[in-house]
Amino acid sequence: MVSLGIQLSTLSLVSPEAYMPYGGANASSFPPDLENMTSSLCDDVMSALSGPPPRYSDAAKFAITSVLVSVPILTIFGNCVVILAVITHRKLQTMTNAFVVSLALADMCVALLVMPFSIYQLLNDNVWLLGSVLCKLASSLDVMLCTVSIFHLSCLAIDRYLAICRPFLHERLTVRCVGLMLTFCWVTPIFISFIPIFNGWNHIGIEDLISCAYPPDASVCVFVVNIPFALICSLIAFYIPVIFMAICNAQIYFAANKQTHQIRTLEAAGNHNHYSHCKRKSKFKQESKAAKTLGIIMGCFSVCWFPFFIMNVIDPIVYYSMPYVPWQIALWLGYINSLMNPVLYYYFNRNFNNAFRRLLSCKVCKGVRDYEEDMLNATQMSE
Repeated sequence: MVSLGIQLSTLSLVSPEAYMPYGGANASSFPPDLENMTSSLCDDVMSALSGPPPRYSDAAKFAITSVLVSVPILTIFGNCVVILAVITHRKLQTMTNAFVVSLALADMCVALLVMPFSIYQLLNDNVWLLGSVLCKLASSLDVMLCTVSIFHLSCLAIDRYLAICRPFLHERLTVRCVGLMLTFCWVTPIFISFIPIFNGWNHIGIEDLISCAYPPDASVCVFVVNIPFALICSLIAFYIPVIFMAICNAQIYFAANKQTHQIRTLEAAGNHNHYSHCKRKSKFKQESKAAKTLGIIMGCFSVCWFPFFIMNVIDPIVYYSMPYVPWQIALWLGYINSLMNPVLYYYFNRNFNNAFRRLLSCKVCKGVRDYEEDMLNATQMSE
């Protein structure tokens, strides 16, 4: 998500005259008293802000950019593999993985539409030459896509909760219901990104700061927000979904322990239908592993974005005085989360692991179907 106030310190790159709403060529057309009063007001406003961002040498800039450029490239590659794995492998074509594919698309959009702007600003010493409309568009996409990601994780938490705690209700989950949930994930974030940002709702109450620190002719792209916007956006986009997912995972954990105890009791008693018991046990293990993988993904998301959203709430309260470098570290830690999901699927989900191996070894290109490979492996094991 775009720093909700983090890049205000970049404004120190602008000339001192740019801080003055009535400065520059037209200053002489205003009375000296008004000019002095405006200058004094802006001096007070600017003195409370954080210092300028560091200026890197060309060598340091090249090294940092080389590392950062690898993040969107690997993110696009990893999430493409996730999508192809689901498309080409029947075992992965489930209702649950519809959310996984949609989440992978959101992560790819972060890599394609958000990360390049952050890299561009770093290369250009935080000078923005792409216009105010594109600046608002970049900020809106950043806020929206972060929210889309966490809404997908919330829907996955609901899916796993139903699978473990309400299995009969989960079996009634239809394509239409999943489609409505996916639509909610993509449409709802617009109401806390594009609509408020393009209408300037994030500037309400801090107009003096904006007029002094962010004049229309300044070549910078900053996303400054007032306290209400920072709180509401952070609650909707992070804190409420994280609390909701934690509750779901706690319920899943307790239900899984209870079902494990019931299965062991039936096995010890020996009073059960062997076929139905084995089928139930196998399905329970499969759902539990999927829930465990999801729990790890949610935990990783929370850890990656937690520093940013803590700073996002605190920064407007302390009048935008938080330093530039910690903001950038927190922001890119959140971006890196889009890269980590495919890695987590590979290490913690056997079906995705097998699918990734087949894709990367080009067995799909050679026309070997997943079920044919399963039959071959089963034959080799029996021999």
